[in-house]
Amino acid sequence: MKFYIDTANVAEIREAYDMGIIAGVTTNPSLIAKEGRDYQETLKEIASFMDGP
Repeated sequence: MKFYIDTANVAEIREAYDMGIIAGVTTNPSLIAKEGRDYQETLKEIASFMDGP
């Protein structure tokens, strides 16, 4: 079974990723807006430490 975290909170994503408990991230523009962050910058930050295609 694979787990994915559904958030735009980069600190939460990094913590879950560092613990090795998630396979990936799902997010959307609404979640990123709720965090008060820029969409493109947030995606770049997440992609900078997550393994992926």
